[in-house]
Amino acid sequence: MAQMMNNSIESYNILKLYNDLPNELSYTTHDGTEISTKKSSGTYSYLDLSSKESILKSMSVNIHEICHGLTSLYFFKEMKSNYLPHDFKDIRSYFYISDKNNYISIFKGIVFPSSELAKIIPEALITSRYETYIKGDSSTQVDGIIGLLDEFNAYYHSSKFSFDMLPIYKEIYPNDYLMEWVMDLQSKMTAYHEFDFWIKEYILHSKIYYPELYYEIMKKESAFRIYKDIRKKYKNLISKYSSVVENEKVKMKYYYNTEFWEDDYFRLINRLSNKKYDFINNLIKS
Repeated sequence: MAQMMNNSIESYNILKLYNDLPNELSYTTHDGTEISTKKSSGTYSYLDLSSKESILKSMSVNIHEICHGLTSLYFFKEMKSNYLPHDFKDIRSYFYISDKNNYISIFKGIVFPSSELAKIIPEALITSRYETYIKGDSSTQVDGIIGLLDEFNAYYHSSKFSFDMLPIYKEIYPNDYLMEWVMDLQSKMTAYHEFDFWIKEYILHSKIYYPELYYEIMKKESAFRIYKDIRKKYKNLISKYSSVVENEKVKMKYYYNTEFWEDDYFRLINRLSNKKYDFINNLIKS
């Protein structure tokens, strides 16, 4: 945790925000109904404490999962002191992107499950996470685009932790730190392109078949704004990652040629250049 304070403050803050929440949370609605929930895991439940190496590698997974916990639970803390009107069918969440950028989110649209995208995603673009997040039984089914955004954000923060901890990789793996660092990051960096692709397809599908949902997604301060903010942070991180790998390669004492992208990356990059996404990309820039 001391190393995280020095090198990865956002990761540290995610754990602290979650840790500071009580085990049971509740709030009372305007009509006197009490809504309650509880933590399903401890702050360090996903951490492997058997060695320094295992702590470093598993903390990334831990950050990912605790980010999910924060998304679903922190809303209750905010509601305790600041009631926001909503219906039970609304999707309630909290997106921590950074200390200066977070959202108490109440999404009022009726979403469709991500599995509906399976009929429009070509077989050639079925990636390593497709079964889990497009066809699998996860929050991306119940919460649709909000579930996809939750995963997008969790992958961003797990990637950010591993990226920030490069100095610790150098300490623990002095001779092959770059290979260990890249092996830990290449999949999580590729995840950016998977979720960017799926969210774009979700928006396009909504625009054609669910105009009311599309309107809710694109409303000010709603899902599209959250998508833009996560995407910007994640994209900037990827740019830094590519630069660091190239710079570190020339410092290595021996030849280094590990691919720093998964195979899925190359197919996704080609697809994301399709002009069908131009109107979304233009809105991202605006």
